[in-house]
Parts: sequence; structure tokens; C-alpha cells
Amino acid sequence: WVRDPPSLNNMTSENDIDTRVRAIVQAYLAEASPAAWHVFAARSNYGDNLPSLQWLVDQSTLDRGTALLIYWYLGAAWHVQFAAPEQALSPETFTLLRRIEERYAAGFYRTGNIGFDPYTSEGGRPDDYPEVPVVRPVPALMLEPVNGSELVDLHPEGFDEGLPMDVAVAIYALFEDHEG
Repeated sequence: WVRDPPSLNNMTSENDIDTRVRAIVQAYLAEASPAAWHVFAARSNYGDNLPSLQWLVDQSTLDRGTALLIYWYLGAAWHVQFAAPEQALSPETFTLLRRIEERYAAGFYRTGNIGFDPYTSEGGRPDDYPEVPVVRPVPALMLEPVNGSELVDLHPEGFDEGLPMDVAVAIYALFEDHEG
């Protein structure tokens, strides 16, 4: 069912392909484990996956370690120079960063089983942009590591862009069908 959702057949425009890709990714994420969400968040293409990342951020079952990873990978250190969404290059990203901060502080993400330390992150880190002027500092809570007992392999075999190969192949097929 992931390879060919019946309600999405015969779509050919770029917008339709984006809709199909989002449907495939979100169908996968809806059934995936917290560790798989963490892998997706770490290996996903952040330029194209904001809707799927927003979907994850909206899940109260998202692990605190994964929420923190998304926060830093979205470029929190870069966005300290902006006071409001309309100042940022991507208002959507700025808004998502604020949503993560608010939910994180409010305890929306209840579990912290997956470890993540922003200072040893493979992606975004607090010290990424030392030359950027700080207009709105990162809240202290977002600088603290999540000392979860579960360490997730961020480079599992059989994954591409944070997705299991069968899901990635289904997405690639959409583009091949569109080009062919």
C-alpha cells in the first residue's frame, strides 16, 4: 500500500509528486518506531522534508532526544539572529523552531529514552555560527543533552535519506514515472 496509494494514482505535476512523496513518508512514519523517527530526523533532507518534520514535531510521542536533534538540525544556531519569522529566510523554519522550544519546555515530549547532545551532534550544533549576532538566544534548556539510555545508529544499513530502502525506492519510482 505504500508503493501505490490508490487515492493518489495518475498524478503527474510537481505539486502532485510532492503530495505523493509526503503521503508515502508520513504513512511510513505513522507506523515507525521512535528509533526510526530519530534516524529519519538525522538523515532526512531538510531542504525538502519540512512538512514531515512538522508532522514529527506535532507528535507528543516524539522522544525528547529526537525533538532536540530536529531543533539543532533545523539550524537553531543560525536563527538566533532573527526576532520574528518574517525576518528569517524561512519563516516556516523559524516558526517550527519556536514551536519545538515551547513544547520542549512545556513537557509535551514526555519520554527521553534516546540520547542526544547538541555539542557532539553530527548535524547542527550550538557553536555553528559564532559570527552571527544573537538577537534571540537559544533557551538554556535546548542546550542540555538528553541522557537517554538508548543510542540510535544514525547510519543503519538499508536506509537512504533516513528511510528504509523499500520506502525510498517507492519514492524514486514516482520521479522515474514522472520523467518517463
